[in-house]
Amino acid sequence: MYCDFWNFTQAPFNQRLDLEYFFESELHEEALARLLFVAEEQKKGAVFTGPSGTGKTLTLKVLQYLLKRSPHRCEYIDLLGLTEEEFLWQVCAQLRLGPAHTTALPQLWRSLADYLTGLQLTQSRVILLLDHVDKSHAECLKSIERLLYSGNQQYPSLSIVTTFENLNSGQASNVSHLSDLAIELAPFDLEMTQNYIVHRLSQSGCSKSVFTDDAFEEIQKTTAGTPQKINQICDLALLAGYEQSLEHIDSDVIKSANLEIKGAPTSTNRISEVMQGV
Repeated sequence: MYCDFWNFTQAPFNQRLDLEYFFESELHEEALARLLFVAEEQKKGAVFTGPSGTGKTLTLKVLQYLLKRSPHRCEYIDLLGLTEEEFLWQVCAQLRLGPAHTTALPQLWRSLADYLTGLQLTQSRVILLLDHVDKSHAECLKSIERLLYSGNQQYPSLSIVTTFENLNSGQASNVSHLSDLAIELAPFDLEMTQNYIVHRLSQSGCSKSVFTDDAFEEIQKTTAGTPQKINQICDLALLAGYEQSLEHIDSDVIKSANLEIKGAPTSTNRISEVMQGV
């Protein structure tokens, strides 16, 4: 909607998991390096934690892309809301083991056991990236622990990366003691937030300064440096700037966008009005 006004090639703050927009901050660079270490050095597993919206899923997707160049197989599975049977079915399906929709749990385990034995015999490796483990059914954790115990413990053919929001949660601790590495993503500080916004604007073809210094400070204050929240408020702020024909986004526009996110009455917020007119 506002791309032509701001001379963007595409909307810079959409919430799609677009690898082109991956911002390799110091935090994400370190996390990605550790994940690659787990994958390439034949480690059993890692626990990858961080508050919701800090970029764990996108980092996993970047890891999966990078591992396409390696001889190792890498599969991503989102466990959000899955039961144990649904999870194991997804694993078998991703590994091309051909499970039927009616395949029972014991048969799924047998298929996986045979597959892992084959990996040992051929000295092949698989890396499973298991996202939102803390949002799956509790029995999924037992299955993950069983998978981590499977095969050769010194030279595992299966490596598992699990994501949780909090390393200190009981769920994460159950898995972390079986893993080789703990990796954590923290929210951005002010400098990182500013660099993140500039990066996304640049990726969208922006060649001028759009946000003022006080806007960056207000964004940091409002979002606490969480990338997902930064995307949301910047997107609404650019929409407001388009509607009001502004040259720059200042702190007042950010405050207005924040009111919109919090559900301020439409009569007091012009962003709602322009959205209603679309």
